[in-house]
Amino acid sequence: MPEYLRQRSLEDRVAELENRLAELTRTNQIGNTTLTNGKLIIRRGGRIEVRSAQDPERVVAVLGDIGLPDANGTPQMGIQLRRDTPANELLFAQQMGGAGSGVGFPTQGLAMYDRAGNVIISADTISGKGVSYPARPVGFTTGGFWAEPRTYATTWTELSVAQVPCDSPRMALTVGFVGDQVGGVYTGGDYRVVMGNNTTVASGTIPANFTYVYATPVIDLTSFYAPGSWVRASIQVQRTSGATTGGLDGNGGALRAEVIGAYLLGA
Repeated sequence: MPEYLRQRSLEDRVAELENRLAELTRTNQIGNTTLTNGKLIIRRGGRIEVRSAQDPERVVAVLGDIGLPDANGTPQMGIQLRRDTPANELLFAQQMGGAGSGVGFPTQGLAMYDRAGNVIISADTISGKGVSYPARPVGFTTGGFWAEPRTYATTWTELSVAQVPCDSPRMALTVGFVGDQVGGVYTGGDYRVVMGNNTTVASGTIPANFTYVYATPVIDLTSFYAPGSWVRASIQVQRTSGATTGGLDGNGGALRAEVIGAYLLGA
């Protein structure tokens, strides 16, 4: 027993021990610590915080309870990294922001944010597959070295193609189609969008009235999901009406297609 306790009454000793225990509880801090071949377990909604060296009240990293409970009121366990600035902007997070207004267990996403709070990179939480943002353009080109974006064929003919990355759940297309006029006879036909070898994902009619028609399908890519791979997209048309002679090639009326925009999107 320490000498300072031997020289006091039992009541004083107990009071001193209680004071020291309270002080130890208030100052429960870890200095330089090494954990070797062990593990640190945090249960029941606990968290690890990293705070700024400039402002001890500023939390710059959280692992564990992020302070956004799920719909059942249970602490949501996730990760948050914040910028070490006075505004303390969110930089990176694994969380569901509106978990409290949802149903049951939260569907968490992984996202990076700019200083204005906008998502700049994120995984898709609805489909559970691939990239949600950013929306990335897909480049289409003609269907071959000698191909042109027009045809007079009465069978399905490829006018435009692209190799589409298989790491996003959707692709939004905007394609324009038109049939020409030869000798006073309008050209009409059909169009379709084919993914892979033979999967038709969108189709429609090109009216025989020499007027542009625009198709804006949003294509579900989840069945082609395979990060690091590509799937071929093909814009095809076939003539169903129009002149059969004359025109640019002497083969009658022609159909034309123009891909105006193609973007990979989140679900």
